[in-house]
Amino acid sequence: MSEFDIRRKKLLSQMEENSVAIIFAGTSKITSEDEFFPFVVNRNFFYLTGIMQENSVLMLIKGLGEEKEYLFIDPYDPVKERWTGKRITPEEAKSTSMMKNVYFTTSLESILELTFGKEEYGMIKKVYVDLTPEIKIQHNCYTTDFANKIETKYGVKVENVYPFLMRMRMIKSEEEIENLREAIKKTNLGINKLITNLYPGKYEYELADLFEFNGREKGKDNLAFSTIIAAGVNSTCMHYPTQDCKIMEDDIILFDLGYRHNLYCADISRTYPVNGVFSPLQRKIYEAVLNCNKAVISYIREGLTIKDLQEFALNYLKNECVRMKLISPEEDIRKYYIHNVSHHLGLDTHDISNREIPLEAGNVITVEPGLYFPDLKIGVRIEDDVLVTKSRAEVLSGGIIKEINDIEKMFKTRR
Repeated sequence: MSEFDIRRKKLLSQMEENSVAIIFAGTSKITSEDEFFPFVVNRNFFYLTGIMQENSVLMLIKGLGEEKEYLFIDPYDPVKERWTGKRITPEEAKSTSMMKNVYFTTSLESILELTFGKEEYGMIKKVYVDLTPEIKIQHNCYTTDFANKIETKYGVKVENVYPFLMRMRMIKSEEEIENLREAIKKTNLGINKLITNLYPGKYEYELADLFEFNGREKGKDNLAFSTIIAAGVNSTCMHYPTQDCKIMEDDIILFDLGYRHNLYCADISRTYPVNGVFSPLQRKIYEAVLNCNKAVISYIREGLTIKDLQEFALNYLKNECVRMKLISPEEDIRKYYIHNVSHHLGLDTHDISNREIPLEAGNVITVEPGLYFPDLKIGVRIEDDVLVTKSRAEVLSGGIIKEINDIEKMFKTRR
């Protein structure tokens, strides 16, 4: 069985008898007038099918002792292909998704009506729909509108399938973990490219463009999220957007970036001294964050929650900052550490999850403590991607250097 087979079977096993799940790939949204944003597939749909084409639909039926799977794709349209490129064929869709029943979307409504009327399905009593906000499926129509239509037309209860898929996606298979490893490896190469081109006088956007172009050289749509390159005081802004400042000799510079592999995202943060050597103050702040990063990774184990990791990081950073005389014992550490230490990682950079669900083997999470002192123009974040196992946490991004001596040595020997 393929990964997609296994996932669909697992979802079907959680559905009630006499139920249907309908999950949409989504469609593009308008930017302005007749321009559209690039299409981004609903990751829940992709997770179950491997198909990335807009307007596609998955239907799973769980009847009395019978299960059916249907995939719907757009029919062949030679005029549309002349304008917007090749569309997936039924044969290609079958091969990718490992599904036998592939139909055109023009048949969706009639098959729905047949499904709700079939006695062998025991009369459908519940429909599962992915009610993730903003999944557009037609002009001025979203999955919430579709759910309302189903309830009204067929008199059945609609339930959100999102919680089922969230629990499934939180635990990564070996294949998913390998995809993440590859994304991280590519990201490491991109970071090395940045370091060889990091010099005073350059602009932040030049490095961001370099990282993004380097990713596109290795494959289209390789960027996991918008690249953050922030020097000097800009490093104290979490999601610094403009990247239009000149990089100065004595700046610290923060990278928050990542590539994708088969849609799986790396999410890495590293902080470097532009001139290659940490000043005493930069070193002190960096050491506090680095010590916290390693302490949180050592603390991770099954049964803890991300909320537990955040409390641990808050207390650890507070003690480190007081010990290093960066803050007074009376100060609130949240003045200088203003985000969460972790989130799940996968098909989305901030992968679907629940922070209160205990960690399990197979979870992949980030560990990203930081300290931000705008008055000192120093922001430091060190972010690794970590696999939770039965006995420990494996640092998937362990090959991306973060020790002070390694960083300074790398800057001396860069070419």
